[in-house]
Amino acid sequence: MIDMTKEDYWTGDTAEDISEYLRLYSENENIDVKSVVCHSCGNDCFELMVDQNEDAIQVRCTQCTTKKILLDCEEVWEDAKPKLKKCPICKKSKSYNVKVGFTRRENGSVKWVYIGNRCTECGTLGSYLDWKIDYESTYELEGNI
Repeated sequence: MIDMTKEDYWTGDTAEDISEYLRLYSENENIDVKSVVCHSCGNDCFELMVDQNEDAIQVRCTQCTTKKILLDCEEVWEDAKPKLKKCPICKKSKSYNVKVGFTRRENGSVKWVYIGNRCTECGTLGSYLDWKIDYESTYELEGNI
């Protein structure tokens, strides 16, 4: 359950709270939310390397250290200058649960992408990235999480 009583931030008890956070953040009840899970070991906790200028994200599994560049970010990764994200609230954790939210056009293709995250230490919910998709087809993008 999301706790919205904090003045500057919201917290969640579990990774599932990211879905509700993304619905509120995107102001879209119909956002299609998918969990990010390590394809090697099944873990759902990651360190995040993010370039907010290039809209690029790479996750690194905290259990097996497998890295994955998400969505269509590989196209810009070479030009990116990603930084390891540390929780801005507890100031110590670099471990996050991650979900990807997709808003869609009438034809079903992805119109906008939202990256939702939850600090595994203090539960702070947030979104380091969101960006518009201006191309079709988006099947490859959606499959790369």
